[in-house]
Amino acid sequence: MTTYLLLAATCTYAINTDTIPINGNGEGRVFEGIGAVSAGASSRMLIDYPASYRSDILDYLFKPNFGAGFIYLKTEIGGDGNTTCGAEPSFARTRAEMAAPNYNRGYEYWLMREAANRNPHIELDALEWSMPGWFNGTWSADNAAYLVKFIEGAQHWGLRMKYIGGCWNERAYNRNWIVDTLRPLLNKSGFSHIGINAPEGSGPAWAICDELIRDTAFRNAVAAVSYHYPDSYMWREGTSLAGKNAFECGVPLWSGEDFSLGGKSWKNTTYLALNILKCYLKQKIVKVNVWCPIASMPDNTCFSSVGMMKGVSPWSGYYEVWPTIWAVAHFNQFVQPGWQYLDNGCGWLPGNGAYCTYKRPGKQGDYSIVAVTGHLPKKMTFKTTGLSGGVIHVWKSDSSRQFVQLRDIKPVNGVFTIQLDAASIYSLTTTTGQHKGTHNIPAATGFPTTYADNFDGYTLNQAPMSPKYFYDNSGAFEIYQAPGESKCLRQMLNNDITHWIPDECAYTFVAQGTEWENGEVAADVLPEENAFNGTGYAGIIIRTSYDKSSQANIPWGYRLNIYKDNKWKLETKTQTLAEGRIDANTWHRLRLRCNADSIQAFIDDQAVAAIRDNTYLLGACGLTSGWNKAKFDNTAIHYVPINGHLLSDWKVATASVESPGLEAVNAFDGNSLSKWLASDATQPQWLTVDLGRSYNITRCETFIDLTDKPAHYKLEYSTDNVHWQLFADRGSNGDIPQPCFVDLHKATARWVRITVLPAAEKTATGIYALKVYGH
Repeated sequence: MTTYLLLAATCTYAINTDTIPINGNGEGRVFEGIGAVSAGASSRMLIDYPASYRSDILDYLFKPNFGAGFIYLKTEIGGDGNTTCGAEPSFARTRAEMAAPNYNRGYEYWLMREAANRNPHIELDALEWSMPGWFNGTWSADNAAYLVKFIEGAQHWGLRMKYIGGCWNERAYNRNWIVDTLRPLLNKSGFSHIGINAPEGSGPAWAICDELIRDTAFRNAVAAVSYHYPDSYMWREGTSLAGKNAFECGVPLWSGEDFSLGGKSWKNTTYLALNILKCYLKQKIVKVNVWCPIASMPDNTCFSSVGMMKGVSPWSGYYEVWPTIWAVAHFNQFVQPGWQYLDNGCGWLPGNGAYCTYKRPGKQGDYSIVAVTGHLPKKMTFKTTGLSGGVIHVWKSDSSRQFVQLRDIKPVNGVFTIQLDAASIYSLTTTTGQHKGTHNIPAATGFPTTYADNFDGYTLNQAPMSPKYFYDNSGAFEIYQAPGESKCLRQMLNNDITHWIPDECAYTFVAQGTEWENGEVAADVLPEENAFNGTGYAGIIIRTSYDKSSQANIPWGYRLNIYKDNKWKLETKTQTLAEGRIDANTWHRLRLRCNADSIQAFIDDQAVAAIRDNTYLLGACGLTSGWNKAKFDNTAIHYVPINGHLLSDWKVATASVESPGLEAVNAFDGNSLSKWLASDATQPQWLTVDLGRSYNITRCETFIDLTDKPAHYKLEYSTDNVHWQLFADRGSNGDIPQPCFVDLHKATARWVRITVLPAAEKTATGIYALKVYGH
């Protein structure tokens, strides 16, 4: 390990002198750009936006010299299973469909098309997460043919792919399949220009480079070594650095997937920019691809609010442009693929900062320097030789303002000095044409409290072939029309798939933009057949949320299902609350109503169950089935919004204890899977949020990572962060509600504090979110 670090360090210039020489004739690898990864259903809601606002969002992502200007886009090749936040559909989910693939399913081709419309030179790539079940093995001719069909689908959309993933995302790769099956088939099919990337996070760290060093055929078949989160993952340090064989394996090194944080905070923004620099300084990685370009998955999905910007309100057109867009712009607007790193102009800054220098190819001598300062300011003097002596244009971003052009600097005999502020991002360049694009963003509005869809207004040959505002967690829900019938929504899977994570059922929910507790959902349902692995069913769900032990499990929530064995059941995740007999061979209208702990079920407008239960307190509503074909129609929802506005997201947070990746801010970052951890289970541990000013608070929701044990805590509030009063006391709590605890009170407060109390189980408690509501 020491040898590898020294090898990496020999290509950087450490700042310990007043003047930094940069020689334009120096050595360095070729920069390949900053790209984006659309996968895990992270982009699903973008296509539902009104066309004008959708176009504006796409400009921020892909239009050159406007926003982030991503120069590369990798998309998921859908396989109908949950692959992080939700499921993306397959274009050929049966062997028979390979003869006539449906390239209108989903939204990834559409997204690639829109990206290419803005940047015809964008590099397009694709990778498998889940896969259809008809393959004769993962490393088979079937899978290779499926990838070729995907590339042909890109051609159908007028696109030219540049790369394809020759592996199973973060699971496995197979040398013989790449060399003996995939590469020859690509060549035979007219795609010899398409490069194969591997291992995309699968296998032990950089071990593939050891194979490439000694295996010429393998090396000739691979265009890039693409590893995931090579430096760090969500603030946690990486486990293994690229070493000698990686540096000498003969192919470029990429960070194929990176970031996975919310881009709203400046802390995460500088983390991203610094990580891009560190990837080259430490490991000679020349391309960094961020997941995800836009958080366009509902707020109650796994990894919600992760990305460069946010768009989860297509009904209103509202979206958010986060500072991370401008962090990427500091690279992509100043450096293009094909430019050369100048290793003698790359190095570290005091206070955990870094900088890299890039030279345009050719004789112009143009260059750019990107610097990210740490917690210390720094005056830097550069002396350049063999580079342009023209004016230096300076752009800066900090926590208050992003992508601002400052006063130019005129070098004298190649020498110039600049004072860099702490916690900032700078781009210094001899080029011009950079621009901070802007569009008008409409006001945010809530999802309609009454909403219905009979699915008749959709075409059968237009992406995404799923209804507006529906979000598939698992399975494949598609607009469908049988001969002589009206259109409906149909769950299409009736066979197993190759799962990325184990999917236990198929379900889709209405992405209404908020979790609600009181209301109702109704739909006509018809289970068409038994599942391949048991009794088929179809139903509706209410107060549903994903199980954080695995997001593809049967969800939390109340489910009213009709089973193919002529039974109906009102169920929780683990229990049957009521049941009866029914004819499952005809359509039935199901309705579920929740009001506090009152749960009512109706079938064909007849009440069939009325119970008292508080297992599930809030969530979304939607449709569910087994792995069987099932039809749904005339969906309708009505809900009563939660009283008050969410006040606590992205507010300043402190805690009695923090550890890397488990900081206090995680409870307020909008990401439903990140958390703060009270690491000591034997002592009280506290977490405090500062709302910024005093509000009339009415409600706290506490999302805790104990799913099978009661949590013990107390909530307090304060106007001065010194004197505290009790908001709620659950010190003797015995309840285990899902997905959260709800505490109601009326108080005036600026600070809210939760203290996690020791429990008999001696289990450390983590808090995914503490949501404070008020006026």
